Amino acid sequence: MDFDRMLAYCTALEGHNERNWFHENHRWYEEAKADFLELVDLLRFRIAERTPEGLSTALLYADAKRLVFRIPRDMRMARKAPPYVPSFRAYFHPNRACVDPISYFLRLQPGDRSQFGTGAWTMGDRTLLQNVRRYICADPEGFQEALECSGYALSEDVEKLKRGPTGFEAEGEAAELLRYKEWYICQDFPDAALGSFDAFAEQIAETVRRMEPFRRVCSHALAGRIPGTFDGPFPGGAGGFAKL
Repeated sequence: MDFDRMLAYCTALEGHNERNWFHENHRWYEEAKADFLELVDLLRFRIAERTPEGLSTALLYADAKRLVFRIPRDMRMARKAPPYVPSFRAYFHPNRACVDPISYFLRLQPGDRSQFGTGAWTMGDRTLLQNVRRYICADPEGFQEALECSGYALSEDVEKLKRGPTGFEAEGEAAELLRYKEWYICQDFPDAALGSFDAFAEQIAETVRRMEPFRRVCSHALAGRIPGTFDGPFPGGAGGFAKL
């Protein structure tokens, strides 16, 4: 098993995104989906090795099928969009609505659009949005350090306010962080980097090692916890991430 069948199928689906083609090529879809389930099953163990109890336990006992998103689009939410999502996607938590702890997402999409990442998605929920902003105001140095420790920059592919949100006062980097409505980081994977499953799993394990401090900060922020009350091998706040 390798990536070729998954990428080839997604390329074809993107060019023929209509129901007749999907049903005529359903066997191809099932074969490509089986490849993706095999990959997700491998990755859930590698991610569990790098994450603390709670998320790791959930992944160890998870059914890979529950981690994968459906390719058919929910047309109730996007009636004018094509009926299928031309990519394979997974979220590494059996409860996709869970924000405590949050986990990692994976998207495989040809055209050098594959991504793996984590962060604070507020999904239009004002309570979650305010929780993260309060956390940033309470410990801007800790939030920024977790981000810098990962080696990634926040994705700019999100909606941002033109000025700081009402009710929050901050200066410098914290003021810029407060303008975001979602905070997440991604590792991009070009098609040429998608070779064997084992090699990809090694890359994901290293990416998780780097992103893990930021994931935990975002998980605590979304849950409305107080900065500095972390579980795991490091305390929250400035200077607490060097051990990872």
